[in-house]
Amino acid sequence: MFGARKFAKTSVLTDELTAVSHRGSLFLAPAGCFWHTPQNTGCEVTPPIAGPIIENPLHGERIRFLKTAPETHGDLVQYESWLAPGGGVGVPHIHPVQQSAFTVVSGTASFSVHGARFVLGPGQSLTVPPGTEHCLWNAGEVEAHLIVEFRPGLLKQEFSETTFGLARDGKHHLRNVRNVLQWAVITAAYRRESRPLGQPRWLRLGLIALAPAGWLVGYRAHYPQYCTRSDGQPDGPEDPHLIPDTDRLAS
Repeated sequence: MFGARKFAKTSVLTDELTAVSHRGSLFLAPAGCFWHTPQNTGCEVTPPIAGPIIENPLHGERIRFLKTAPETHGDLVQYESWLAPGGGVGVPHIHPVQQSAFTVVSGTASFSVHGARFVLGPGQSLTVPPGTEHCLWNAGEVEAHLIVEFRPGLLKQEFSETTFGLARDGKHHLRNVRNVLQWAVITAAYRRESRPLGQPRWLRLGLIALAPAGWLVGYRAHYPQYCTRSDGQPDGPEDPHLIPDTDRLAS
């Protein structure tokens, strides 16, 4: 989690910019592509949406899904995010095949993209291309409200539901064998959705190698008790997309 004080001096970008990953470097391109400031955009403009809100107490984040992969034929997962002051969305990470987009509704959100730090205010948006290192936190004094989109949707909903649920249940660490086996299954099943950076390669590959053992003793990548769908039918725990495939080790 990122503290608000640590990033209090983060500068605010007033020009429209595009963050583009190219050969490991960050380029800030002219406006007209990803960064934009929609017209007539005010605070708290999203209409009421029916649906449960789930919380990750470790990150200080609450989310509510607006559009899911089944509803969009796999094209998109969209959700509202409320990030508490001092909260942060995990460690620096990449989404190997997904494009992520963030629009601030109210408050401010601080971003790091390939190490470049900046702040977005209400009505401002940022799109992060696949494979681009980034992270997000709230260095402000009030809760940040964002709309977040992932394209394609893949299993982003299942990943969020499961990791949020495990965090609430205190199963987020690797301090015992049971949690190691659980996170081995998650690491293998969701390797296309998210990959934390700074994690030793041997640890990541070790978790993927342990995934079949975790699966055999009953651990799954998604559980009905964490599912937020109205029909109560998650993509799992028996969905073949969530079964670890050790022939596709992440690079």
